[in-house]
This record gives sequence, C-alpha cells and structure tokens, in this order.
Amino acid sequence: MATSNAASGRERETTWLIVGASRGIGYEFVEQILARGDRVVATVRRNTASFWSGQRDRCQVLICDVANEKSIDDFAGSLAAIPNLEIDHAIINAGVLKYPNRATELSFADFAYHLNTNTIGPIICAQRLLKFGIPIGSITFMSSDSGSAQCFREMEDGFAAYAASKAALNQALRHMAAELKRKGDKTVILALHPGEVTTDMASIEVGWEVEGQMSPQESIAGCIKVIESKDLEDSGTFWTWENKPYPW
Repeated sequence: MATSNAASGRERETTWLIVGASRGIGYEFVEQILARGDRVVATVRRNTASFWSGQRDRCQVLICDVANEKSIDDFAGSLAAIPNLEIDHAIINAGVLKYPNRATELSFADFAYHLNTNTIGPIICAQRLLKFGIPIGSITFMSSDSGSAQCFREMEDGFAAYAASKAALNQALRHMAAELKRKGDKTVILALHPGEVTTDMASIEVGWEVEGQMSPQESIAGCIKVIESKDLEDSGTFWTWENKPYPW
C-alpha cells in the first residue's frame, strides 16, 4: 500500500520493480500495475525505447540481463541512483525453458543455460539490490510447480534441467529468507507459482495433457493479490496464484 509522506503531506505511490518485463507474465505485471495507477520500474534486456514510451511518468525502463553479472551490477547501481526510491514489491521474473532438456540427454551447456538464467541470475540480482541498501518491502521470485521436490511431476518428460533450476531457486530463496531474518532485515522473500500460463515460453508441444491453462491476465491478477497479502511472517514460503501454499 502507498504510505503517507508527512513532509510533503502527500501519499507516496506504491512502487513495483519487475525484472524481466519484455514479454509474457512480466509484461502483463507491468500492464496491470500501471492500470492500477501505481509506479513501475521495469527491466528488459535491450532496447528500452520500445516499451511503455507513452507512460514514462510512471514507468521507468532499465536494462538488465540476469544471465550477465555486469549487467546485473550496472542495473542495481542505476536503481540505487534514483533519488528517494523505495520499492514496495520486487518481482524477479526472468526465466527460460529450452525443451526438451532430459537428464539422460542434455548437454553441459544447456544445463548451465537453465541454471544461469533461472537460478543464479535471479538470486544474484536480489542479492545486489539488497547490498545496495535499496528499501524493498518484498521480493517475489517467479518459480514453478516443476521445481517442487515434494510434488515431483513424473509426467514432465523433457523438463529435467528446467525443474532442477527451479528447485535450486526455491532452496536458495529459502536460505535468503532465513539469512535476512537472522540479520533483522524485514524484506519479505516469496516463491510464487503463476499457474499454467499461455505465454510464448509455454507454447511447446509436450507429451502430456496440460490442465488448467489460463491467460496471463488471469494469472497475474491473482499473483498481485497474493503478493500484496503477505507480510514478514510469510517470508520464505511458496504460494500459487490462487493464494494456496505449495509444497517445496
């Protein structure tokens, strides 16, 4: 929620950071948040001029490639340089799926590709934001039911590297949440499964029936409600777009 600014007598706008906003669910996050009248900082990998050019009063677009450490550092530095910036909710959405990625067949390079973009990049991005001291209410990592160890999805043939990268993300963010709690940091850390969303990344032919498919609009409307409903007691937990806890 927006907070009161006593010095100016005005309410501070709710500010969201969306990392990985050029397409799919990241793009839809920005669209819905702007439609609410909130402020957004969005990242894309290149060519910022083509995104939300008519709404730059409320949407600032920066470059960030989560698979590149220097790009992450440059982005975090640019963000920290914005005067009086306070982020209510950060969403780290960057992710890839190169299908198929079977454990018995995948290459070293393809496994590393999934881990770099789906696990290492998002965690390092959040780490850098925290190290720069940018006030952040919550950081939500977009995860997946494929990354659940307790609910192993045996039918997902060809998802080995993707599932492993999301499982690794889940464990790393849980450690991040625990470490922040020990330090007395009040930033809330969440994992969120957005459901089976019909995006470009999901437009692949798989050998099983995908149930419960939905549009990005439906998924993100639910995700926003989930994120806004959580507080410090929920840090280090895993949720679905329906606001249901999901097993690790």
